[in-house]
Amino acid sequence: MKNANTLKNEYLDILSNLDESYFDKNHPETKYHEKAGLSGLFLPSQPDQYFEAKNKIMIIGAETRGWDVQGESHYSNLTDYIDRSITKQKNFFEKQLSLKNTGKITFHDFTRAVSERSGSDGLLYCNLFAFSWRQKSPIKTKYFKEIHEVSKSLLQAQLDYFQPNFIILANGLSSVKYRREMFPLDKCKDSTTFESNGITKNQLWQFNFNDKYQCFRIQHPSTIRGRKEAKIARNKLLELLPSK
Repeated sequence: MKNANTLKNEYLDILSNLDESYFDKNHPETKYHEKAGLSGLFLPSQPDQYFEAKNKIMIIGAETRGWDVQGESHYSNLTDYIDRSITKQKNFFEKQLSLKNTGKITFHDFTRAVSERSGSDGLLYCNLFAFSWRQKSPIKTKYFKEIHEVSKSLLQAQLDYFQPNFIILANGLSSVKYRREMFPLDKCKDSTTFESNGITKNQLWQFNFNDKYQCFRIQHPSTIRGRKEAKIARNKLLELLPSK
């Protein structure tokens, strides 16, 4: 069985490329949201029974909104901060999966639906970007070049470590360019669309990535444009996922 410390060490190597102003809200040049707009760092956790799970599914969203890792504590070092970030994500996601659906259309209404269909033991909640900016996408921030490179490396480390059976890309249209850097079209094979079900490729697309991962691309679950069509596509996707 893989050891979670292996992934933590990967995180540490990658994040060492950023200075502490990205993590320490009390740093004199902090980039944290209270002064400069960035959230805390988002790092996925490992479900306790992940490697024994029947269905290993990675859902990749866009970015968090506010994400305060440090809280009222003082920043001590990057290793401790990584532990805090992983723990925060674990507690948050476990709570989200335990809640009832909101009756609205939210990202975690969708994660709960996937959990109900395929189980939660192998369910991963990851993001394309590891930071948000003013509780939205970091694409327009002046720090985006660094955020993008680090986020891409973190996500690749997560893929290599978790090696899920299924990947659901739910990032939205604004980040297509950056998603395709991670999932280039020339490595997306055995494409399947669902026009016969009245679902356009823009709403649901199935493909095999890199001869390794079975992938689905959908709109972000909270999308407003084409909401009715997006809901039909999500329901179809749930039918395609394995049952628990």
